[in-house]
Amino acid sequence: MSKDIILDVNNLITRFQSVDGTVHAVNGVSFHVAAGETLGVVGESGSGKSVTMMSLVGLIPQPPGQIVAGTAVFTPPDSDKQVDLLRLKPAELQKIQGAQIGFIFQDPISSLNPVLTIGSQIAESLIIHQGLSNTVAKQKTIDLLTQVGIPDPAARYTAYPHQFSGGMRQRVMIAIAIACAPQLVIADEPTTALDVTVQAQIIELVQHIQGQLGMAVIWISHDLGVVAGLADRVMVMYGGTVVETATVDDLYENPQHPYTIGLLNAIPHLPAIDEPEQELVSIHGTPPDLLTPLRQCPFAPRCPYVFDKCWQELPRLTAVSPPHHHVACFYDVNQQRSRHE
Repeated sequence: MSKDIILDVNNLITRFQSVDGTVHAVNGVSFHVAAGETLGVVGESGSGKSVTMMSLVGLIPQPPGQIVAGTAVFTPPDSDKQVDLLRLKPAELQKIQGAQIGFIFQDPISSLNPVLTIGSQIAESLIIHQGLSNTVAKQKTIDLLTQVGIPDPAARYTAYPHQFSGGMRQRVMIAIAIACAPQLVIADEPTTALDVTVQAQIIELVQHIQGQLGMAVIWISHDLGVVAGLADRVMVMYGGTVVETATVDDLYENPQHPYTIGLLNAIPHLPAIDEPEQELVSIHGTPPDLLTPLRQCPFAPRCPYVFDKCWQELPRLTAVSPPHHHVACFYDVNQQRSRHE
């Protein structure tokens, strides 16, 4: 895997104006993605996963949304030209959307236009970004439908979204996202509404296409089990902040943040025959009220290890061992583990 950084996000802050006040949805998020790697982004609903990624590609409606601060430097592979996605004009950003950065939405039935054929919706990106004629774009669209596993693609070209199952609609969304062979694809919980069998098929399809195109993938999910077999690195979000980031092996073997530990303990597993059954551990309490600016650890009200400093300061991401493992926490969970060993 190449170590070239193609997306470097620093101190992203996104807010929304509502009738109740200002919603502090994303609070100083920083991360990077290397060419060809898969970054898993996990956290419960409302943690800021989707808003973070939609902020990068101009999908936040302004107003009520507002990107207050931050940079998102995008550097395509084999290019020395860098662009800050957050500083581009809409017309400039549209040239990157779909061409160099693809987006797979969570709900294909609401993302696909119900009055346009499947083929026309895929071909649109090819015509706009690659300047293909209608005839050439149609043939390439049929090839894309074949690539994502749509049976009888030539006949399905003229079908409408309601004529497809949920899994097939998601395959169409993948075809739209990869049509122009982008360098980065953002997948926003693309398997949430699918049954387990179809979910596995979609994951395998994305991995197969990633191997073919060499693209980087940001996979947003609330399912740590899915991310474990998919990602190279994992970024855990809570309260619109990044609380932990590490390689997938480091995160699962040695989680450092109490929230990450809570998420991992809540994953059900099938015990061995001679292993006693264990109850699932829940994370008590509720997510933070993002109408209030963060001035303390967002997880403090729910944390079993909370102490005075947690209520007084907002922890920043700090490198722990190994050095590419970062955590935003004042408490040393390794010290707690050693006491029980």
